[in-house]
Amino acid sequence: MSNPLISVVIPTYNYKKYIVEAINSVLNQTYPKEKIEIIVVDDGSTDGTNLILNEYIADKKIQYYFQENKGKASATYNAIQKCNGKYIFNLDADDYFLPSKIEEYVKIFEENDEIVHVAAPARIFFEEKNFTKNEIIPEDILGKVLNGNWLLQRFYNDNMLFGGGTTYSARASFLKKIKIPAEVDMYIDEFLLLAILPFGKSFYIDHPLSVWRIHKSNFSISRVVKQNQINNKQRLLKSSSAVLHYLQENNYDKSIIKIYRIQDIIRYMLYKELLNEKNMSDIVKYASNIFFKIKPGWKLLKKYNLLNRLVPLSVLSRIKKNKLADYET
Repeated sequence: MSNPLISVVIPTYNYKKYIVEAINSVLNQTYPKEKIEIIVVDDGSTDGTNLILNEYIADKKIQYYFQENKGKASATYNAIQKCNGKYIFNLDADDYFLPSKIEEYVKIFEENDEIVHVAAPARIFFEEKNFTKNEIIPEDILGKVLNGNWLLQRFYNDNMLFGGGTTYSARASFLKKIKIPAEVDMYIDEFLLLAILPFGKSFYIDHPLSVWRIHKSNFSISRVVKQNQINNKQRLLKSSSAVLHYLQENNYDKSIIKIYRIQDIIRYMLYKELLNEKNMSDIVKYASNIFFKIKPGWKLLKKYNLLNRLVPLSVLSRIKKNKLADYET
């Protein structure tokens, strides 16, 4: 097997605590070090990330670029454009690779020129509870070459998504053609997947080769948590709309667009529920859009729990109180 140059992109924002472990996990790969370039794009960190990386920058172990805070999508796109490798690997700054990941991924790519995307299940590490579990991916997806468009249909029809984030890699010749709108922001992981799959085939290795870290380091008191939830929901709504616009502008299959419209509407209703502002007018509008305009059919109604959003806030509140009471007893 040949060992082509590969690129690892690490977009980061205020992850000084984790990024060194992420970088070291790449430097300690079984794949030849001289065939790996690491591109770090810092999206305006204020926690001294640049200082902790000075040694890596000086030793030319990484390429480090700082930009004003524009969001993860912008940082990811800028990193991709700086890549010289044949294959591009994504690595979130708070995650890390297992030692043989790059070697195993490259082997799959090199065996089939039609493959544009390679992924694998994640090993999920819950930091606060200090335990791990493996991401469960349907067996019929694992260990075989899959048509990218078929896979998209499977994902959205069954309300599931695998192969993004730190588990994601793509053939650079296709990925670098994709203009990533900065507006997709918080949905960049999903966007990268749905944007690359129509270009060819995908392959999912059947065992974990990356570690996703689940942590709560950005939250302290309940009021801050609530405000962060609201702010994040606002960003998510804008990001969701941007992804939907991309699908429409690039003539994706109508069934994919239909399902994404459903997701977009659901996200808006969840936002209204978070604000405690969902009213009957919202419910009527939601019902009109879902049942008379989109007409999803019974399978999608069940897969996306569409009937749940018809429940008034007063009823939702009682349900939550009853669940809490049951839990306490």
